[in-house]
Amino acid sequence: MIQKLQEEIQKYNNKSIYKIKYRKTKTGYSLYLEIRRKNNRQTINLTDLFLNGKISKLNQDKLVLEKASEIQRSYNIQHKLNGDKNQIRMKSKNINVVEFFSSLKDQKKEGNTKRNWNNALRHFKIFTKGFIKLDDINIVFCENFQKYLLKNVSQNTACTYFSVFKKVLNTAVMRDFLDKNPASFVKNSKPEIIREFLTKKEIIKLANTPIEKMNIRNAFLFSCFTGLRLSDVKNLKWNNINENILDIRQIKTKKPLRFELPEAALNFLSNQKDYSSNEKGDIFNLLADNATNKHIKRWIKEAGIDKHITFHSGRHTFATLCLTCDIDIYSISKLLGHTDIRHTQIYAKLIDKKRDEAVGKLPTYNMGFD
Repeated sequence: MIQKLQEEIQKYNNKSIYKIKYRKTKTGYSLYLEIRRKNNRQTINLTDLFLNGKISKLNQDKLVLEKASEIQRSYNIQHKLNGDKNQIRMKSKNINVVEFFSSLKDQKKEGNTKRNWNNALRHFKIFTKGFIKLDDINIVFCENFQKYLLKNVSQNTACTYFSVFKKVLNTAVMRDFLDKNPASFVKNSKPEIIREFLTKKEIIKLANTPIEKMNIRNAFLFSCFTGLRLSDVKNLKWNNINENILDIRQIKTKKPLRFELPEAALNFLSNQKDYSSNEKGDIFNLLADNATNKHIKRWIKEAGIDKHITFHSGRHTFATLCLTCDIDIYSISKLLGHTDIRHTQIYAKLIDKKRDEAVGKLPTYNMGFD
């Protein structure tokens, strides 16, 4: 019940200029910030932040409140330093965007996200020669920065770095430094990603091809029949499997994942017992990610399979195998641990595309029709 969260909300609101408030909706409670000055009341909607209000979702709601408090803290700092919006806008004109970019980057946790922010900032520094005022950021500047990225990195990477730059400007808008984000008017679409996967015949062929590192063989083929990401396979321990049931919390999404392992996956686990001797209970003692993928690339080549396959292709393989076995897309989404079924629908399109290609290869015959 929402009363359980009152104490948390009060804690965040104590001595805060902006107060976290909530309003009832059909599905729960939406959050907003409120500030009162001389009988004037201003509210700021916290988009996409909602409380469920149920006891079973208490921990999840507390995490939502933590996100709300971060935004609340940002507005408090902004108010104390700059006063009202007009003062903020006047002072923000001379902000060095490179320094602002860097301060936001420093708040990111270590991992792929921070690496992307580091690299995007590095290119932004080169492009601006280390300094540009916020007042000089306009659509033309954004278009030119995008062109610079496309010249210096791949299209996919350029899209990622430009998205980071957009987030920097979105934060400036959120803090009332800007009225609008000029980068939002610049199209930034990623090229369609080719998701390579293995067919049943190719999996059998690969399983029968010798490889130097049996750990990598068993781990990759295990992924082909479970859909687990490399991070989850590396973190997998024997105590995560009980009576053929896999029970883990995913590294990427922090969401729990639990399902019964198929026979093929159990076979690779059984084989792995001869190669697993880690005192921590790890099942697969793998190398660094790049080294693992190099071994897989060599193995794929020796198997005579002409495809660009990485460890993550095991996840794609699992999804497409499930679809070809007529498992419904909702169940596949749950097995993959997707938070949005739209991510799973990509694989359905992939299968349809392969079927269309196969039909296109059928021979044509002159049937005598004009």
